Amino acid sequence: MANPLYGQNKADGYIDDASTLFSASGFGMHEYFEEVTPTTADDDDVAASLSIVIPPQAQIMEAALIGISLATSDHGLWALEYHNAAIADDAASAGTEMVGEDVSGDVSLPDNDLDTSNNAVVGSVIHMGTLAQIQRSTASTYLHVCAKEDCSDMTGTPRVGVYVRWFGLAANKIS
Repeated sequence: MANPLYGQNKADGYIDDASTLFSASGFGMHEYFEEVTPTTADDDDVAASLSIVIPPQAQIMEAALIGISLATSDHGLWALEYHNAAIADDAASAGTEMVGEDVSGDVSLPDNDLDTSNNAVVGSVIHMGTLAQIQRSTASTYLHVCAKEDCSDMTGTPRVGVYVRWFGLAANKIS
């Protein structure tokens, strides 16, 4: 679409069905949203993993969690972590928290973990807040929703939406 003041819009032809801005080579600004179902897990264990891996050299600009549905028990505190390897569900996290109460500097907005317990509110959002962009250098980035309390006795099927936006190469699906 031509802009009457500036001529051709630089983004023409570069916006796909997912509204992701990218170049023909795969470089650019990327957004991704996925709903995951956290499994029962011990405190600080991985409870769900996203189905993508972000290639090295990415700059993560923004991330957030949203509670989509609740557990039927009083369990369900979650945080978003990144790591340079995939980690199995119910295994120790080993990642770095980027959304949640324990983010370095207490910068998440609000400064809490996402609550999907039976007494929480559907639609609650936790954003990375004022956390500086995360430069991944030579490491690939795997994203994990991690339990922030003992959820081994959790019942029901909570759902968590995970949003991430980064600059760099497009993500690859994990097979």
